[in-house]
Amino acid sequence: MKKPLIFKEYDFDRAEIQFPLITAQSSDKEVEDTAWQYTFDLLSRDSGCLQDAFIGEYFESCDMVDQYHQKVLLAVVEQNYKAVGMLVECAIGAFNQIAIDYINEHIAQLEIRYE
Repeated sequence: MKKPLIFKEYDFDRAEIQFPLITAQSSDKEVEDTAWQYTFDLLSRDSGCLQDAFIGEYFESCDMVDQYHQKVLLAVVEQNYKAVGMLVECAIGAFNQIAIDYINEHIAQLEIRYE
């Protein structure tokens, strides 16, 4: 599968198509809801992105990825599956944050273009 939009350099025209309901006046809640929908749609279609999200590839630094791996391993060894689930939720949240950041860039570009 080709590289998802949020991992490419910002492109106004593609962002307009991908996020048609986002405007310069979109609320934080609208941005978050849109990002979660995008995240869900992408992860359900792209097993590679889903696998990368599960293993923590979308954290901001290698140290964060290493810490995540250690926490997951410890939780598995302790058979603390609730903790494993919470860690996976955090990892998916890191992916979602990239979508939020991309949408916020789009809002900033909308403000520049239409104000």
